[in-house]
Amino acid sequence: MPKVGGKDGKLYKIKAGTAITGGSSVALEKSGFYRIASIASSGSSLPTPDTSIEGAKGIKVGQVVHLWKGQALASGDSVIPLELTLISFVTDVGNSKQGTSHDVTSQSNLESGVREYLPGAFSEASGTINGVYEVGSVAQRELLNQFQEITVDDGTHITRLPAKVTNQDYMLSRRETETVGEIATWEHFPVTVESIQTDKPMDGAQTFNFNYRVDGGNFPGVIEYTVVAEPSD
Repeated sequence: MPKVGGKDGKLYKIKAGTAITGGSSVALEKSGFYRIASIASSGSSLPTPDTSIEGAKGIKVGQVVHLWKGQALASGDSVIPLELTLISFVTDVGNSKQGTSHDVTSQSNLESGVREYLPGAFSEASGTINGVYEVGSVAQRELLNQFQEITVDDGTHITRLPAKVTNQDYMLSRRETETVGEIATWEHFPVTVESIQTDKPMDGAQTFNFNYRVDGGNFPGVIEYTVVAEPSD
């Protein structure tokens, strides 16, 4: 299996499109990432799990998946296409995951002399995303707007944007490839921004970084898919 370097991964902003509703002869016209909006209670055309993989479960409503051009959608199936826009100001993405454990040591552990632990049900992911201050970046403006009011003057209009707290929905690529038979790896990366730092040094780049926690309520997770040949038009 190939190893990946830093240049193989990028951070993208997600923008949701208009839901595509299934029905007779409905199929996706474009390959890409989609959020599952609904699954038919019976007769769904969405992909099923590989039961040879231990612990395999089917896809669920709200989950982000990669679907290929030509994927059929039955009546009751609905997906939302996701448009990815590269966040150009980003340089590095720090990402740390931490699980929990609970001490359940009892007198039955006396002979071993070692404490016994049970894994907790929840984990926490957080980190810092670093970059450089970029004039005109909409993604950067959205982050700053969480902490302060912003006024935009385009020469014709002056628009005031009151501070607004919103969660940020990102997609982080680990390995992008369009070569048939190879494996692409991505991570759905919804976050809650906790703090932002925008330094202005006397010399050098004006840096921009923010601390985040991954939002577990918005279906974060790793997405691996093997590239297949798309059907011709």
